[in-house]
Amino acid sequence: MKKLFAMLAALMMMAATSYAQDAVPATKVGEKNDLQTMLKPLMEKLEGVDENDDEQATKIIMEFAKENSNEAGVYVVTNWLAHLIKTDELIKLVDENEYFKNNEKIQEAKKTWLVQLETAEGKMFKDFEAEYEGKVTKLSDYVGKGKYVLVDFWASWCGPCRAEIPNLIKVYNQYKGEKFEVLGVATWDKPEDTKKAIEQMGIPYPQIMNAQYAGSNAYGISGIPQIILFGPDGKIVKRNLRGEGVEKAVVEALK
Repeated sequence: MKKLFAMLAALMMMAATSYAQDAVPATKVGEKNDLQTMLKPLMEKLEGVDENDDEQATKIIMEFAKENSNEAGVYVVTNWLAHLIKTDELIKLVDENEYFKNNEKIQEAKKTWLVQLETAEGKMFKDFEAEYEGKVTKLSDYVGKGKYVLVDFWASWCGPCRAEIPNLIKVYNQYKGEKFEVLGVATWDKPEDTKKAIEQMGIPYPQIMNAQYAGSNAYGISGIPQIILFGPDGKIVKRNLRGEGVEKAVVEALK
């Protein structure tokens, strides 16, 4: 729940920026954007929820989306619920709402959600490749080769990505070997910046350099870091790993 309130704060801050002008366009020239006002009822309801009750908070957000067939609802669906509920539930929600079904932003996001369903836990990995300095590297060079592989889609400019890297280095150093490997995938980043970050942070595990959109398109990734654990046979074991959940998933897999 603390994480949800942090997301709320970020959402409201964004509403006050130029990004909000795209989210909820002013109806008249010079009119103040009213996304904050539209979201106020949601804020007030969430403030009354226990900080440990994620289920209740998510239910309130779902109800808000269903009751708001407008740009505020679109904003909550694409920026909140896309990270809080299962993808099949998300698609069902938008398919049952005529406004969402005809909204360009929702339908564009739905393309990504459908890819996420194709690459959900239990599905076989989707291969992709990237070229850097004349060499082509594929995900299949690492995944599906008999090891568990923890794959981190990241970028040098991404603060949350960099925050996860010490944890990934720790996991790599502790569990690397015949059964386990860690792989970085440089996503939406300049190769020179990626190389600099690797040196600065002392990243020891291999990288697919210059992947750009190849990996994110293959796995329906709209935000990074995205950390995925693949099984020895190439099947996806876990997606959306962060923090303590990374090592927990690795330990569980290696039992």
